[in-house]
Amino acid sequence: MAEDCQKNVVNHFEAGSNCQVFNGPVTGCVFAMPGSTVTQQGAPAAAPSGAAPPRLREAIMEYVERLRPLVAEAQQAGYSLLWTRVLELQEVRQLVYNRGRQQGTTFNRDLVAQIIHQMGTRVYLPSARAVQMAECLEPSKGRDHPVRQRLGENPPSAVKKAVERLLSEVME
Repeated sequence: MAEDCQKNVVNHFEAGSNCQVFNGPVTGCVFAMPGSTVTQQGAPAAAPSGAAPPRLREAIMEYVERLRPLVAEAQQAGYSLLWTRVLELQEVRQLVYNRGRQQGTTFNRDLVAQIIHQMGTRVYLPSARAVQMAECLEPSKGRDHPVRQRLGENPPSAVKKAVERLLSEVME
């Protein structure tokens, strides 16, 4: 008898009797006895796919702003806008907001350093070296910080191509 009762409740639930209908993602399921009212609550609205969490974007912008003294004079005015546009690139968005196993950061610091390397003398002073940049980016450890090594590497090829397209567009 108990088995029939449970089966009956499930059948009524599936048929929608005594239920408030909700169109959207459901976070859970509630089983009720016949005659009771069942309500459903939807999942919280998710951020649009690929959208940058505002705090992470701000953290990255603050990070690259540390290099402002090393930015070439011709690029000073558009430096922040350039980085905003870099962070909007789909290829960059897919990787930059995931810090992976990096410690002491909330974003992919290695990727940001690799993009800085790619920008090179088109954006930064020709005299700027990886050691100086590492000291500006990571004042506590400076030349001994692992980011110094990344300042000498290129980003992954998809990111490199996307950033290169943007740089050629902006630098014309």
